[in-house]
Amino acid sequence: MTDIRPYPLSNLHAASTAHHDALSDLLDDDTMYRIMSLIDRESFPATGLASGTWAGASMLEVGAGAGSVAQKMRYLVGDSGRVVALDLHPAIEPDGNLEVVQLDLLSDDPLPEGPFHLIHARLTLGHLPPRREITARLVERLAPGGWLCLEDFRARRDGIAVAGEGAEIIEEFQRTVGEKVFDAHGTDRGWAPSIHGVLRDLGLSDVETKTFSSYWGGGNAGARFLTAIHAQTYDRMLAAGMAKDRLDRVPDIMARPETLIHGHEVFSVVAQRA
Repeated sequence: MTDIRPYPLSNLHAASTAHHDALSDLLDDDTMYRIMSLIDRESFPATGLASGTWAGASMLEVGAGAGSVAQKMRYLVGDSGRVVALDLHPAIEPDGNLEVVQLDLLSDDPLPEGPFHLIHARLTLGHLPPRREITARLVERLAPGGWLCLEDFRARRDGIAVAGEGAEIIEEFQRTVGEKVFDAHGTDRGWAPSIHGVLRDLGLSDVETKTFSSYWGGGNAGARFLTAIHAQTYDRMLAAGMAKDRLDRVPDIMARPETLIHGHEVFSVVAQRA
């Protein structure tokens, strides 16, 4: 593939554990609801699995991080199933029916062998410029009747802070980290709304998009997530021109009970292979 700037965050960073923990608390319930809801669909029997259960399924978690979703998948598929957790720098160890694969999605290395009844990727493809090509590769690994579930943020670009002292600092931080860090490294913060059309164009059926979001603040999971992003991008933010005295106030502002901001909207898109 073409030369692409690396994703600006890393599982090797000291703040990655806090990052993963916050995302798990913030998003896992909604993610697992989406995965579980698929077994109630009329088209689910096309997977070849028993109606109403993921038992015995093969699942792939792309961008697994510390593996919070992959671990939950293990219990869905049971001892007869298989879960593969894939990441550039996996922060999870193999265990029982859980396999761990280290892979750079920007390379030409093959994806883990399928076929998979479910492939899930959250907050991953939006950061990788050949996202449509990678999505097509994932579709190829689906079993007949298998499901693809892609989830990504549509980043809010204006009016982020809605309450609390220091709102203008959080607005500046969000704007600068989005434009000067993520955008500069190939992230498409508008990718999420286009996923539905991409999956339809790839020939998948039963495509459905749901969105969800929450307010972040007062030290909750969203605030902890934003604070972990702050730690991992701190030097880049200084280099991008954000004043140190303002940048240093971000964690304190996000920990205050009175702080309240609109969190990014999650687009959760599911689709089935014929």
